[in-house]
Amino acid sequence: MGLIDTIKNRLFVYDAAQNSPRRRSRSVNLKSEDTILPQSQRRKLVSTTRDLQRNFALAAWAIRKHLDYVSSFNFQSHIEGEPKLNKQIEDLMTWWARPWNVDVAARHPLRRMIRILEAKRCVDGDVFLIKLSSGKLQAIEGDKVRNPSINTPPGHNPDQWVQGVKVTKAGRATKYLICERNKQGGFRYKSEIPAKYVLQHAFWDRFDQVRGVSPIAAALNSFGDVSENVEYALAKAKVAQMFALTFTTESSLDFGAQGDQPLDKYGNPKTPYQIHFDKGPQFLDLDPGDKAEFLESNQPSSQFADFMQQVIALSLKSLDLPYSFHDESFTNFFGSRAAMMQYLKSCKSKRADLQEILDRITFWRINLFIQDGLLKLPRNFPLDNLKWDWVPDGVPWWDPNKDLKADVGAVAAGFETRSDVVRRRTGKDFRDVARSLKEEQDFINELGVALTAPTGEIFNPEAVAPSQEQNN
Repeated sequence: MGLIDTIKNRLFVYDAAQNSPRRRSRSVNLKSEDTILPQSQRRKLVSTTRDLQRNFALAAWAIRKHLDYVSSFNFQSHIEGEPKLNKQIEDLMTWWARPWNVDVAARHPLRRMIRILEAKRCVDGDVFLIKLSSGKLQAIEGDKVRNPSINTPPGHNPDQWVQGVKVTKAGRATKYLICERNKQGGFRYKSEIPAKYVLQHAFWDRFDQVRGVSPIAAALNSFGDVSENVEYALAKAKVAQMFALTFTTESSLDFGAQGDQPLDKYGNPKTPYQIHFDKGPQFLDLDPGDKAEFLESNQPSSQFADFMQQVIALSLKSLDLPYSFHDESFTNFFGSRAAMMQYLKSCKSKRADLQEILDRITFWRINLFIQDGLLKLPRNFPLDNLKWDWVPDGVPWWDPNKDLKADVGAVAAGFETRSDVVRRRTGKDFRDVARSLKEEQDFINELGVALTAPTGEIFNPEAVAPSQEQNN
C-alpha cells in the first residue's frame, strides 16, 4: 500500500475504533444488557455484592452514606386554598406509614421501607413493590423475580420472559414471575403478578434494559482488592511484630551446638536471653560484644497507603461519593464544600427516581382512602387538583454565618423564596414553619415573657407593653 492510500485510509476512520499494537484490541459486544448479564451471572453478581456489603466495612459505609443523602423524604400536601384538607391528607399518610399499616409483614415503617428499597437497588440492581388490595405493600427482592429452575408453571414459554419479566415486543412489562427460595438455594415458582400492581425500582443505563444492574458492579473488583489487601497488610504487620527483637553475639558457637558452650561474662555456660514484654519494661544485662535490636518492618509502606487511597477513591466513585467523605482530613474547608456541592448535584436524579415511586404509591393510597370513606373531598373536586410533594431531607448550613447571610440576600433580591431556602436547608415547608412561629409567638405573648438579645434589645416588646388599665 502506497503512502497516498495510507493517508486516505487514515482520513476516513475513527482512530478509537482501530486496533493498535500499543493497546488492547477493541472488543465488539453490542448485545442487550440483559444478555450480557444473564440470569446465572446475575445471581453470582448479586451474591458477591451482598457478601461485600455484609463483610467489608468500607462498602457497607458507602451504601449507608448514599442512603443518608438520597432516601429520606418528608410528605407535604399543598392543595391551594384547602388547609384543612391538606392537614387531613398529611395525617392519613402519617397514620398509614406505620409498620402495621404499610408493610404486609408489619415490620417496617414507610420511611425504612424506602431506605431499604434504595439499598437493594444499589446492591441487587433492582427491587419490587407489590400493591395489595388491603392497602399494604409487599417488598420482593430482585433475585426472587426470575425464570424458575423448579416447578415451572404450565405453558411457560421462556422466550416471552426476560429474567422473570414478561414483556411485549415494544419492551413493556406485562407480568412479573415471583419465585420463592428453597433450602438448597434453588428457586421454586410461586405466582405471576400483573405489572399494574408492581412497582420496579432499578438502576437503568439503556433504553432496552429490562432488569437493573447495580452501580457497584463497576467497582466490585476494586472493593474486593481493597478488602484483600487490607487483610494481607495486617497479616504482614502481625508477622513482623512476632520477631520484634533480635540478639547478636560475638561467640562463634551456637546455643544449640553439641560439646563446648559459650560462656557469659561470669564464666558460666551461656543461656538464651529471656525477654517477656507482657510483664512491663525489661532490663537487658548483655554480655560484652552482644547487642539487641528491634526489627523495623515499615509495613504497610507509605507507597502502599497512597495506592490504597487511590483505589478507595475510585471505588467510592461508583456511588458518586467524594473521597473527603471517607477521610475528612483529606482536603481543606473549600475542597470539602466543593465536593459536597458536586455530590448533591449527583443526588438529584437518584432522589427523583424515589420521588417517582413515592408519587405513584401516594396516588394509589389516596384513592383507597377515598374508596374506604376515610377521605372526603369537596363536592366537584377533581383528583387532578390533589397536590403533594415528597421533599428530601435538607442539608444544614455549611458555614452558618456566611450561608445564612447568603440565603437572606437571595430572598431579599428575589432570586429565591423562603420556601426554597427552608426546603433546601431543613426539608420542611415554610408554611408549616410560619404556623409554628405564630403559635410560639402567641404562647410567649400570652405568658408575657420578654425575649432579649445579649445586647438587651427586646425581640417582642408587645409582650411587656403596659396595658391600657396600667396606663390609667
